[in-house]
Amino acid sequence: NDKEKKCVVEGTFNVSVFLVNHRAPGRDEAPDEEFVFQAQLVLSSKIPLVPRPNLYALDQDDWDLKVADLQYRDAFEYAVGHNVATKATLHDGHCYRVETDFLPTAEVERVAPTPMPNVVLSMRTLSTLPDGATACQSLLPIVIAYREWIQQQRTKIDGLPSHRRDTAEILLNQADVAADRIQAGIDCLNQPLVLEAFKTANRAMAAAARRRLNIDDPQWRPFQLAFVLMNLRSIAEPEHADRETVDLLFFPTGGGKTEAYLLLAAFTLLYRRLRNPGIASAGLSVLMRYTLRLLTLDQLGRAAALICALELEREQDVAKYGEWPFEIGLWVGQAATPNVMGHKGDNNQNSARAKTIAYKNDDRKPSPIPLEECPW
Repeated sequence: NDKEKKCVVEGTFNVSVFLVNHRAPGRDEAPDEEFVFQAQLVLSSKIPLVPRPNLYALDQDDWDLKVADLQYRDAFEYAVGHNVATKATLHDGHCYRVETDFLPTAEVERVAPTPMPNVVLSMRTLSTLPDGATACQSLLPIVIAYREWIQQQRTKIDGLPSHRRDTAEILLNQADVAADRIQAGIDCLNQPLVLEAFKTANRAMAAAARRRLNIDDPQWRPFQLAFVLMNLRSIAEPEHADRETVDLLFFPTGGGKTEAYLLLAAFTLLYRRLRNPGIASAGLSVLMRYTLRLLTLDQLGRAAALICALELEREQDVAKYGEWPFEIGLWVGQAATPNVMGHKGDNNQNSARAKTIAYKNDDRKPSPIPLEECPW
């Protein structure tokens, strides 16, 4: 078909190599005696092998495939295995050997933040900003550096094929929108209530980080602040158009995603109370949903630590943050947490009271509390 024709580079040909076991089947009681284990196929050449054309480029209707084609345009494929992986050996950028590999490995490069010496990243310092002008001076370099990076990327797209250049233009235009949203978030800090909620959220996050990591002055990564600033305006202005935008924070494990959205959650909780004093600010403010049970418990513990820090802030200024305590809950089945408190004589073995007594009498019983240790 047309797609297969496009996969062939003129002047080259494809080679398919198969290993076939022609042995007769073994005895019924020992059929594996005639199997072939740990076999490996190796193909080497004195002239460089030609990488396969990027199949992503052939599908012009799928946006994700277009982005992958652009971003991985320098990642080449020299061999494809059937029911097995392959490995290519490169020398001076050329491939002379490919082989099957039942346990392929690849080095994943560490993601490290770019140093931004002019940006205030200290949670402690951000929690003491005196006014919006100081906040702008402390955070605006993030936008400046981001816009400079976008401009640098624009200088690199002229030599791309037309379909990749079009994709790059769209991505860079979206980056411009993101920069504008970060700028708008910084501008929002000129509003007294927004600034107060932002400062207190940083103070609470710093307290939680000191508890969890034993760090004297926790620091933000630039992308974490950028993510929060992008969303400040749409939280402060419920009718803003950005409310219709879903932001995907995509980062490797351990990169700091949780702290970024917890800061945003803390800001939301605090700003709601500052803007709506009294009972009007009570009720559910933030929903967090997880699909993996172990991840749920880990995130619950970290979120609970933040709630503890927020509650300490509230207790120090009840007039400002209200009499209703900051709280957190877990909505799961009764096999994980009891659904009722219970009382003496109710004969309900699934109540919190009954499960707590059973656990105290025999710690081999499941704990009625999902948190194994106090978050604070």
